[in-house]
Amino acid sequence: MKRVTLTSFLTDAQIENALRLWHRPHMARLFHSDCRREIIEPNLAEINRKLGQENDPEYLAYVIEFVFHHLRR
Repeated sequence: MKRVTLTSFLTDAQIENALRLWHRPHMARLFHSDCRREIIEPNLAEINRKLGQENDPEYLAYVIEFVFHHLRR
């Protein structure tokens, strides 16, 4: 299985934007949809190129959410 990090498919600026969404007060429940809409979908072609495959924006948003959740611990 190929190991992938956030920096494998997101730029530093995209990660910063995702973190901004993550840290909004009282908006954690909206993180997934906002991340998908604001970060993943507009950049999906480049993300697919970087990862070498077609990707589901829903899944990638969950991946980012999972990573941020575990970093919080």
